Amino acid sequence: MKIIPLISNYLGYGNINNSRFAMQNKTSHANTILNAMPSDSVSFSGNSTKLYINDIRELPDLPCACCGKKMLRNSKVNEFLNRKLYYPASVALKRIKTDGYYKESNSIPEMKEAYNYLKEYSNTAQKLSMADILAKKTVKDYRKKQSPETSAAFDEFRELTKLVAHNSKYMIDEISKLNPDFHKIEKRIFKELQRLAHAYPNETFHTILNKPDIHKYYLKNLEQKQMVILDQIDKASKFASTPLKRKIFALTENARAVFKEESPAVLHKRGRVIAAYHSALSEYKDSLIVQDVLHIINQLPDSKTDVDAFMIKGAQKNSNAIAEILVNRQRNTFEHVKPHHREGDNGENNIYNYIGLCGKCNGERQRTQYDIFIESHPEMVENTQLQINKIIDYINKGILTGYDDYPQKIKSALAIESKNKIDIDVNKLDIAKAKSNRTLRQQEYIEKKKTTKNA
Repeated sequence: MKIIPLISNYLGYGNINNSRFAMQNKTSHANTILNAMPSDSVSFSGNSTKLYINDIRELPDLPCACCGKKMLRNSKVNEFLNRKLYYPASVALKRIKTDGYYKESNSIPEMKEAYNYLKEYSNTAQKLSMADILAKKTVKDYRKKQSPETSAAFDEFRELTKLVAHNSKYMIDEISKLNPDFHKIEKRIFKELQRLAHAYPNETFHTILNKPDIHKYYLKNLEQKQMVILDQIDKASKFASTPLKRKIFALTENARAVFKEESPAVLHKRGRVIAAYHSALSEYKDSLIVQDVLHIINQLPDSKTDVDAFMIKGAQKNSNAIAEILVNRQRNTFEHVKPHHREGDNGENNIYNYIGLCGKCNGERQRTQYDIFIESHPEMVENTQLQINKIIDYINKGILTGYDDYPQKIKSALAIESKNKIDIDVNKLDIAKAKSNRTLRQQEYIEKKKTTKNA
C-alpha cells in the first residue's frame, strides 16, 4: 500500500481542489532530480572568498553544450527556490492552515504529529525552508524512529508548503534578479507573466490564470492553433486511398472533439491525440502520406513550445510550480553523454560521462544518441566546443579542481556517442599552468587569512 496517497485521503484541502498539485511537483522535471540537489561543491572561506570550484554546474556563465545559452549555476537556482520562491517553514506551516491546504480537524494522528514537530522545530529556526529542515540530521534521525506513515507525513507537508505562494509582482521581481538567459519561448512566457503581474500585482499566478476571461483568452488561442494543425492533416490526406482517408478523417474528427468539447481540466489531451494517430496508422508506416500526417500531428503545441499552452497548463498548477519550471529550464544540469538508463548499456554516474546542458535541452535529449540528436541540433557541435573551452580556461586558471583529466576523457566519450560528429579540441589544456595557479591561489588565500587574523 502506498503511504502518501493514503495520507492524502485524510487531508482537508481548501476549495482550490488541488491535492494533485503536490503530487505534480514531485514528478516535475524528473529527469533532473540529480541536478536539482543542493550542491556543496564550491569551497568558501570567510564571508565571500571562493578558493576552488569542483563541479562544472557551478561555473559562472557556462554555455549550454546544446543551445549555447548561459546557464544559471545550480546552487544559485537552489538558493532562489529555498530563499526566495518558497516561504520559510515557520511561515508556510501557518499559511497552509489559513489558506485551507491543511485542516487539522480532518487529519489523521500521524499528520498531526508531524505537523507539531515541524512547527516546533521551525519556530527555533525561523529562516530555514522546509527543505533545510528535512535535511537536518536531527530531523532525519527523528523520522527513522517514527512509523512509516508519520515519516511520510513529513514529505506531505513539504509538498503542501510549496503551495503557499507570493504574489505575482514579487515572483517577477525575484526571477528578474537571477538575470536568466531565457530561450526564445521562455522569454515570451516571462514577458506574458510580466504583463499579467503588472495588471494584477497582488494576486498569485494561479489565481490570475484561472480568471475566466484570462483562461478563456489563452484557451481560445490554443484551440485555434490546434485546429490549424488538424486542418493541415485534412489537406495532407486529400490524395490518400479511400480507406486510409476515412481512417485519418475519423482520427481528426475525434481530435477536434477532444480539444473543443472536453473540459479544460482534463489532462494529457495532446498526448492522447498524438498516440491515437500513431497507433491507428502504424500499419501504414511506409505510406508517405501517413508519414506526413504523423509529422504534422507531432507539431501540436505544448507547454514547452507554446506560450498559450504553457498558460493553460500553468492554470492547473500552483504559482510556485510555474516559476520553478521557468527557472529550472535555465539551470546548469549534468547530462549523461552515454545515457545512464540505456537498456543493457548504462552510462556511468561520474564527471567523465557528464557535460553541462540547460534543463530544457537535457529534458529534450533524454536517451537519444548524439549522432541523431545533432541532426535537429547542428549547433551542438560548435556549442560543445565553446563549453569545453570555458571549462579548460577555468582549469588553467586554477579555479576548477578535480577536472584535470576531464577534457581528454569527455572528448573520447563525445566522439563515441556522436560517431565522431563531435570532435572537440582540448589542446589548450595546460596542466602545469593549472597546478601553478592552484598553488598561487592557495598561497594568496593563506596570506589573506593571516592578514585578516592579525587585523
